Amino acid sequence: MAETTKAEQPAAHEPKYTYPIPRTSPNEPPCQYAQLRAEEPVCPIALPTGHPAWLVTRYEDVKTVLADPRFSREALFRDGAPRAQLVEPDSSSLISMDPPRHSVLRNLTNREFSPRRAEAMRPRIQEIVDRLLDDMAEMTGPVDLNATLARPLALQVICELLGIPYEDQHLFGAWCDHFMSLTKYTAEEIVRSNTEMRNYIADLAAQKREKPGEDLLSKLVHSMDNEQTITHEELISTGVMFLLAGHDTTVTVTGGGVVLLLRNPEQLALIQQDMSLMDQACEEIIRMVTPGDGTFIRITLEDVELSGTTIPANSAVIAPISAANRDDSVFEDPDTFDVHRKDNKHIGFAYGTHFCAGSALARAEIQIAMKSLFTRFPTLRLHVDAEDLRWRMTAALGGYEEIPVIW
Repeated sequence: MAETTKAEQPAAHEPKYTYPIPRTSPNEPPCQYAQLRAEEPVCPIALPTGHPAWLVTRYEDVKTVLADPRFSREALFRDGAPRAQLVEPDSSSLISMDPPRHSVLRNLTNREFSPRRAEAMRPRIQEIVDRLLDDMAEMTGPVDLNATLARPLALQVICELLGIPYEDQHLFGAWCDHFMSLTKYTAEEIVRSNTEMRNYIADLAAQKREKPGEDLLSKLVHSMDNEQTITHEELISTGVMFLLAGHDTTVTVTGGGVVLLLRNPEQLALIQQDMSLMDQACEEIIRMVTPGDGTFIRITLEDVELSGTTIPANSAVIAPISAANRDDSVFEDPDTFDVHRKDNKHIGFAYGTHFCAGSALARAEIQIAMKSLFTRFPTLRLHVDAEDLRWRMTAALGGYEEIPVIW
């Protein structure tokens, strides 16, 4: 772990914005990103906590921040280090670690989230989607697509993979809301919710010790007890991370993808004429609908120069993936949704050490949900104007509050 010496603050700078920058439209990332890429690609900002930070917006710079070891996650735990949320992040979580410890824990979970495992789960994902759409067909509109399809699909898949009883889903919504909050709740409320969630995972792990299954939590308990490759705290943190981030990100992209298709009916028509285009369209959706937007900050371990600006050591850096995925030096006409886009170099699943472990599973869920939804409900449409949808500005992973649809 990083040493706990007092972190020096970066040289004084006037923050240009407070992060997250408000959206002028719920359907697009902040319009300031394009201007910043052109004029000030490394920009001084303030975090929601008031701490100073730097915002990078160019594709190559974002990739550097995400992959270069000079930008550390573990350094967040140095005394006095800046942070984006009201409570200190979890030092025993994968998302808070640097190699080599990160590599050890990541290897324990890789098999459960491998492309082969994701392919093997496709029939089960299809079963879940079909059942949810059957239920939706019996409803009278408008219905919230998040509540009827995106969230229950993602929750059931991750619960089955982890070995968590799906009937406890009513607990997860509030926990996730607190865990991912930037400014919505007080520090005390967030800590209380996190404690409840960790106690739940700890109790479940104890049950897995007595009655193990083929699920990920059972395998992590086995690794802890028999191989000592993971600690008790790390096991709990891994369960929490995959439960929350493993479903909330997919909910954001699934719901946002539906909105994107409905806002671009000519592109949707191309897919409905040739459903084989949907997988390629989903890559374009992942490029344009990005959860998180760089809220997981890094700390510079030394002075680093990006795009002609020197970021001092011990500085917080935000690298919004949505800004990188709209960089016109990489993507032609980047603000246009194009289901025929070739060689899509998006980094919607991040990049480098913290590349999304569940990317193959998320792709399978999004592809199956999109194909099935628009096959079953070809006349699906939004019940409100897209500009009237509400984006969760206070949540670390963003996403629409509700997506009311009719057909």
